[in-house]
Amino acid sequence: MRSAVATAIRGVLLTGLYFAGAVIALLYLRTPADVTLFWPAAGIGYAMVLRYGLRFALAIPAAQLLLHLTMVPVPLAFLPFSVSGNFFGTLVACAYVASRQPRLRLRISDGFLLLRGGVVLCLVSALTGTLGMYVARMANADDLPRVYVQWALGDLLGVTATTPCLLLLFARNLRIAPPLPVVGSVRERVAWLVAMLLALVGGMAIIRGGSLYPLSVATLPLALLLWSAARYPPLFTATATMAVTVTLGLTVGIGLGGFNRPELLGDTLQVMGTLIVNSVVPVLLVASYHERAETMAALHVRATFDPLTGLLNRDAFEERARACLVRSNGPQTLLYLDLDNFKLVNDATSHAAGDEMLRHVAGLVREGLDDAALAAHSGGDEFTLLLPQDAEAATAAGRQLLERIETMRVAWQGGNLRATASIGLASSQPPHASFDELLSRVDTACHEAKDLGGNRLLVAGQNAESLRTRNRMMRNALDAREALDQRRFELWCQPIVDLNASGAGRAHFEVLLRWRDGEGVLRPPAGLIAAAERYRLGPRLDRYVVNAVLDWFNAHPQAVPRVEQCGINLGAATLVDEEFAEYVAERFRRSTLRPSQLCLEITETSVVRDLTRTRRFIARMREQGCRFALDDFGTGFCSFSYLRDLHVDYLKIDGSFVRSLADSRLSEAVVRSITEIAHLLDMRAVGEQVETQAQLEQLQALRVDCAQGYVFQRPVPIGDFFSTPA
Repeated sequence: MRSAVATAIRGVLLTGLYFAGAVIALLYLRTPADVTLFWPAAGIGYAMVLRYGLRFALAIPAAQLLLHLTMVPVPLAFLPFSVSGNFFGTLVACAYVASRQPRLRLRISDGFLLLRGGVVLCLVSALTGTLGMYVARMANADDLPRVYVQWALGDLLGVTATTPCLLLLFARNLRIAPPLPVVGSVRERVAWLVAMLLALVGGMAIIRGGSLYPLSVATLPLALLLWSAARYPPLFTATATMAVTVTLGLTVGIGLGGFNRPELLGDTLQVMGTLIVNSVVPVLLVASYHERAETMAALHVRATFDPLTGLLNRDAFEERARACLVRSNGPQTLLYLDLDNFKLVNDATSHAAGDEMLRHVAGLVREGLDDAALAAHSGGDEFTLLLPQDAEAATAAGRQLLERIETMRVAWQGGNLRATASIGLASSQPPHASFDELLSRVDTACHEAKDLGGNRLLVAGQNAESLRTRNRMMRNALDAREALDQRRFELWCQPIVDLNASGAGRAHFEVLLRWRDGEGVLRPPAGLIAAAERYRLGPRLDRYVVNAVLDWFNAHPQAVPRVEQCGINLGAATLVDEEFAEYVAERFRRSTLRPSQLCLEITETSVVRDLTRTRRFIARMREQGCRFALDDFGTGFCSFSYLRDLHVDYLKIDGSFVRSLADSRLSEAVVRSITEIAHLLDMRAVGEQVETQAQLEQLQALRVDCAQGYVFQRPVPIGDFFSTPA
C-alpha cells in the first residue's frame, strides 16, 4: 500500500514537472496553430521515463491533456495527436536506449546513444504532431515540411538542453565515477558565473547596437561552458548548459534583447542548430573528461589492489610499507603468512576452489585491522601485513589469525575445504630497519615455520642457527640461478667399475657437477644442488645437465662407442615434471648418444614423495630405452616395500654403509641384504664412496656387482675422462 502511494505521488510530481516544461514553451506561441521553437517538456519526459521506467510515461499525455484543457485550447481533431506525440516518441526512444544499454554511464558512447534516442523521439513526435495539424487543418500541405522541421528541432533542443541535467539529478541509474582530481574552487565558480552573465548581457547589447551577426553572439557562452566542462563537476556543467540554452532559446525564440525571431525555414535551421550544438558539446566534453577520470581511477585500483582478494597487491604494499617505516615514530611489525599445502587444494579440487579459499583467508586477514595497518595479497597463497604494534601485540594478533584460519570452513561442491597457515614475524623499533631486511627475515622465519610442520608462528631471531641455515640456502639458490643463467656449471665424471669383469671394457660412469663462482673459483655442488631443489630450480638444472651431456657427445662423437652407461642424477621435482620425458625424447632425436646408454639416477627419498608419478615417469623413460638407478639406497624408512613396483636396473648402496663396513656388523648386514634383494629382483648392486682396498674386498666378498669411489678414481672433467685409456 505504501509503495502504491509513493508511486502515485511520484507520478503526480513528474506530471507537474512535465507540465511546467510545457508552460515554458507557451512563451514561444503566437497562435494555437504556431509551432514552438523550444519544447523542454520533451527532454523532461525522456529523462523521467529513462530514470523511473516506462510506466511513468503516462505522465506525458496526462500533462499534455491538462495543458490543453487549461491554457492552450486546440481543435478537438488535433487533441489526440498532441497528447500522443511525445508519449509514443518517448516510449520508442526509451525502448531503443534500454535495448542497447540497460544501465547508463557518463561516457561518450552512452551520450551519443542518448542523442540517437532523442533524435528517434523527435522524429516520431514530429511526425505525429505534423499529421495532427494537417488532419485538424491547422497547417496546409505546403507548410508541412516547415512544421515538421520546427517541431522536430524544438523537441530535440528540449532533449539536449534538459535531459542530461535531469538524469544527473535523478542519478540513481546513471553510474557516476568520482570527479576529476582538480575541481574549480568556489571563487573560480563565482568568477565563471560573472563572466557568463557578462557574456549574455554583452551579447544582447551588441545585437541591440545593430550587429549583422546575431548568431555569432549566441555562441559566445560556448567557450565558458567548455571551461566549465573541463573544471567543474558534471552536474554543475549540465545545469549551466541547461540554463544558458533556455535563456538563449527564449531570447531568440521570442525576440527579446534585440533578437529577431526567425521566420524562414533556413533561419530556423541555423538558429536551432547552433543552440543544439551549444547544448550538446559541453555535455559530451563532460562525459569525455569523466570517462577519462573513471579510466584513471580504474587503472589506479588495478595497479594498487589485488582483484581476487581486494587487498593491496605486492607493489603497492611495498611502496606504502617503505614510506610507513620511514615516517613512523613507533614500533612496526611485519608478518608474512603462507598457507600450508595450498597446492593440494588446487590439485585435488580446482583453481576456482583455491581462489575461493584465498578470498575467505583475505577476509580473515582484513578483520580487526585499523586504518594504520597494511595488508596485501603478495601472490599465490602468500599474504603480508604491516602492523603498528610491538612484537608482543603483533604475535598475539598473528596467533589469533592462525586460529581463525584453522577453524575456517569453505563450502565447495557439497564439501568443506580446510586450511592452516604458517607466519613469520619480525618487529622493528625506530630508527626502523629497511623493508627489504624485514621482508628477508620474515620470509625466512615463515619457511622455517613450515618446515617445523606448519600451522605455527615463528618470530625471526628465536631460532638463529636454523634461520642462518635457511639464509645460506637462499643465497645458494641465487648462486644456482646465476650459474645457470651464465652457464658456469662444468661436467665431471667418475667411473663405476664392474667387480666381476676381468678387464677393461666400455665406460660406465656417473656425471657429476662442479660450478665456478663469480671469481672463477671451482666449487663443489652439494649446497647449490640442495638449494636448487628447495627453491624449485631442480627441473631447470636437470634439463641443463641432460642438454650439456648430449651436446658434449654430439661435439665428440668418437667418445660415444666407449660409453656403456652414462649416469645422470635427477631431482625429486623432475620426477613429477610431466614435460621432462618429452624434452628428453626430443633431445635424443638430435643426439649421437642412444637412450640405452643413459642411466637416470633417482634418490630413494625423492621416490617416496610421489610414488605414483615416479612409476609413471620411469615407465615413460624406459619406453624410450633409458636405464634407471636407485641412488642412496638404504637410508629410507621402507626401502624394500616398493622395489617390486619400481623397474630399476641398479641399486646404489648408500656410502655411509660402505664406509663403516670394517667396524659395523649392521652395515655389513645391510649391504648383504640389499645385494641379495637386488639379485632376487634381477637388479645389480653398486657400492658407493669406496675409498680403501679393504672396503673393496669386503664388497667383493658380499657379491656386490659394481663399485664407485676414490679407490678407483677421483672425479675429473669429462674431457679428461675420455682422453685417458679405458
